[in-house]
Amino acid sequence: MKIDRLILQGFKSFGERTVLEFGPGVTGIVGPNGSGKSNILEGLRWVVGARARELRSEEPQALLFHGSEARAPMPFAEVVLELSRGSERLSVSRRLDRDGEAEVRLGNKPSTLRAVERALAGAGLGRGGYAVIGQGEVGAILQSGPEVLLGYLEEAAGLKAVTLAAKAAHERLELAVQEMQTLRAEHARLQGALSEKATQAEAARQARALSAQILLLRHALLEAKAEEARMEAHQAEERIARLEAERRTLTEHLAQLQARKTQLQALLETLQADHARAVRQAESLNGERKLLRQERNHQADLLARLEREKSRLEAELARLEALPLPASPPIPEESLQERLAGAERLRAVEVEWQEAEAALRLAQTRYEAYLKAQATYDAQRQAFLQAQAERLRLEATVQQLSQDLAQATQQRQQAEAREKALRAELDRLVGQEGRLTAEARALRAEVERLEALLRSGADLGEGPRRVKEARLQGILGVVADLLEVPPGLEGAAEVALGARLQWVLTADDHAAQEAIEMLKQKGGRATFLPLTLLPPAPKPRRGWDQEPGVLGLARELVGVRGYPQVGPALFGETLILSSLEAALSLAKRHPDAPRMVTLEGELLEPSGALTGGKLQKGGQMLALRRRVREGGAEAERLEAELAQLARQTRRLREDLKRLDLPMLRQREQTLQAELRSLGANLERLPKVAAPEAPEPVEPPNRDRLEALLREREALRQGLQEAREVQMAWRHYREELARYQEAQSRIREAAQRIASLDLEREQIEARMAQLALQEAELAAKEGELGLAALEARLREARQTTRSLADEESRLLARTNALLAELEQSRITQARREAALEALQAERSELPPVGGELPKGSPRTLARQLSEAEAALAALGAVNHLAEAEQRDLADRAEALQTALREAEEVAGRLEAELKAVEREYQGRLEAAYGRFRNKFAEYAEALLGAEARLELLPYRGLRLVLRPAGKRTVDLNLLSMGERTMGALAFLFALSEASEEGRGLPVAVLDEVDAPLDEANILRFTEFLQRFKGETQFVLVTHQKRTMEACDALYGVTSERGMSRIYSIRREAALS
Repeated sequence: MKIDRLILQGFKSFGERTVLEFGPGVTGIVGPNGSGKSNILEGLRWVVGARARELRSEEPQALLFHGSEARAPMPFAEVVLELSRGSERLSVSRRLDRDGEAEVRLGNKPSTLRAVERALAGAGLGRGGYAVIGQGEVGAILQSGPEVLLGYLEEAAGLKAVTLAAKAAHERLELAVQEMQTLRAEHARLQGALSEKATQAEAARQARALSAQILLLRHALLEAKAEEARMEAHQAEERIARLEAERRTLTEHLAQLQARKTQLQALLETLQADHARAVRQAESLNGERKLLRQERNHQADLLARLEREKSRLEAELARLEALPLPASPPIPEESLQERLAGAERLRAVEVEWQEAEAALRLAQTRYEAYLKAQATYDAQRQAFLQAQAERLRLEATVQQLSQDLAQATQQRQQAEAREKALRAELDRLVGQEGRLTAEARALRAEVERLEALLRSGADLGEGPRRVKEARLQGILGVVADLLEVPPGLEGAAEVALGARLQWVLTADDHAAQEAIEMLKQKGGRATFLPLTLLPPAPKPRRGWDQEPGVLGLARELVGVRGYPQVGPALFGETLILSSLEAALSLAKRHPDAPRMVTLEGELLEPSGALTGGKLQKGGQMLALRRRVREGGAEAERLEAELAQLARQTRRLREDLKRLDLPMLRQREQTLQAELRSLGANLERLPKVAAPEAPEPVEPPNRDRLEALLREREALRQGLQEAREVQMAWRHYREELARYQEAQSRIREAAQRIASLDLEREQIEARMAQLALQEAELAAKEGELGLAALEARLREARQTTRSLADEESRLLARTNALLAELEQSRITQARREAALEALQAERSELPPVGGELPKGSPRTLARQLSEAEAALAALGAVNHLAEAEQRDLADRAEALQTALREAEEVAGRLEAELKAVEREYQGRLEAAYGRFRNKFAEYAEALLGAEARLELLPYRGLRLVLRPAGKRTVDLNLLSMGERTMGALAFLFALSEASEEGRGLPVAVLDEVDAPLDEANILRFTEFLQRFKGETQFVLVTHQKRTMEACDALYGVTSERGMSRIYSIRREAALS
């Protein structure tokens, strides 16, 4: 297949439509650097499938002509490639618009790049093919991997179609195997389900039999109980008649007294009940308060322990942080040896000093004794005088401090009482503020998350979401965002609207048309409802509000914010009912009833079609929007309440700060310490008498000893300084180690303090909550009014006792008679009520045929319990199990048939794949033999090199090339010219790898001759002349020798930023 024509328009530097005609032989493309020569070859590579990154571009839009001084930017880039093989013609075109739209056409019909690759198989022009060699790529051919080299051989040998067929067959086989595995797993699952359904069907049959038996026993039991109740009611009626006659005789005597007694008795019973209830509540409240106090004391102990630990850690942290980084001693450690050498002289001076000291010691002893006695005398005399003055001063100071301490203690106690009250109020406000802050923060975060979800349109379809994001003029919003649904009706409204929830409301039909055009370009589909096309609202055919279970018309219950006229178009005559039973009842009574939806989401159409079942996320779209509105309002209310609490807390903190309690405590402690110290000092003052003066003694002469002493001290000082330097260096190392350990302990203490702060906040919040609960319990106890109830109860009892004394005889008989009569009436009423209940219960049971079982109520009840226990032992029963079992059996049989068919298909595909692989392997080995011989021949002719090839099964093709006179076979060590000539030999050998020996159909080479010297260029042009009868060559070159070998030449120039093509005469180019 040869290239006939290449057309470029808007591609890279070609701003105008440019046509290049290619004939047989060698066509050269020449021109200066930067004129656009390589863009022609890149256009050829792009039209057959290359990506932008393979063409020196970061993104596809970079391939478009961006404009120049002479021409504006092009809105598209298009390249057309026309090829031919004999009478066969093929056209390939590729177009890219600036907005990203792309189109590929094959034979003037829309197609894909994969189809283009299949159509060009064997020509070497496909993506990654060897027929087009870009600038600087020829030398890299030899360094390609084994798989790439094998791909070149497959392309040249005409095996590309076979390779693609084998790949397609392998993919189909994998899909068939996956489908077969899926069918097997589904068949196994259905077999398990069938076994389970068989068990369920048997349980359903047993349940039907037991249900029928239970119904029969219930009828019999109710009939037996009714007969027993009728007999007992008749006996109670006869007894009431006898008692009533006797009661009328006593009624006249006790009417007034009994009325009063009845009133007092009712009042007493009410008061007793109220008092007992109040006592129980008070005891319960006291118990709760006691538990709360215990827990609060426990929390306070925990808080105190945390505070002590935190204080200890903070003190340790402050101490550790205050540790400075130790500085090294200023004197080098190396100079210590010189300083330590003065120890020998020091020992000699020590001997001389000891001898002088021995001579002076006796005189010194006598003189020291005198000085000691004189000092003792002076001290005793001074102490005697000071003791007398100090005693008087301490006694006056103790009296003054006692008065100051009493005053400071009173001030501290008053401040502590005030601080306790302020801190209790502050703790309550802080706890409430923390709770409200957490609630407000969580609520605001939830509202923001929901708002972001709604803004993103995640719950909308692609079309409505794109329209919402585009913010076009005239778009009023999506119906789901505009609805105002009362709480509880979200599910019904969403089912009633269905897809209409995602309709888009527009101001007019023009806005709807613009949005539809936008969706055609960007993708998506949506339904629009223009306000200008709304039909008039229909009048209700009937008033349905009075019907049982009808909540109203959906269009009246659900509003459209800002556009109430849209409701009839969305809902029509749809009714919202409370339940499915009400909807079915209304439909039966009124055949002309409109469309109905229930609160549970069931939908009843006018045609009688009934939709129901479990809703999947029903009502969430509308409920989500209601949650956003309600959450925002609640968050604003909480934030306002928080602001008020913050102001109150700030005032309380200012009051606490003004108390300055630590200063008062410090002053009291200071006074106490001073008082204790003065008292102790007063007790320790000695009682001394006036001393006597000693006899004087002359002092000894110490000049010699002091001279030796000065020398010794000088030597000692030098030695001491050396030792101090030595100790300083030891101390420096120890301090440095302690400093590093302190840094580690600082990090540990900081982490522990943060943990303690978190625990303290939790405990404080719990203590505030406990204090609030305890206050609430105290308020509840005060509201009981127990004392008032006890006073009223004593008064009522006293009145009752006085009346009882007055009517004791008559009341005893009357009470006995009334009690017996009341008991008889209760018995009669109970039996009549029981009889009515039994009759009503039996009427609710389904009717049964045949004779009922006989027996006593106890016997029948035992039989009923046994039947019900047997039914309950069956557990949950699937009454549709038998039908489901038959359906599963049919599905399993159909699945078994599909599995057999899938196995047959997989077998056929596997056989087809093996046949293709056998054909491929045979043709590849033949092509490899031809290619290996030609490559060795052409490598010797072009490069004078030894070439060897190795075919690696399933891995690729390995190539070895050793130029003449060299031992290296490493391709990376070859020169650029050697690699180029070796690659050309490889390409020329590929042209004879096919069975037909037609040669390489097309070769497009971009400056492959650039690294070649004169001799190699001549060899290269000789091969061009040799192969041009079978291969069509297109060369981009700067070499004159290569131009001489061309049959036709195109010149490329750049004029004002745009490339232009000129066909030039071969003679003019060579001259």
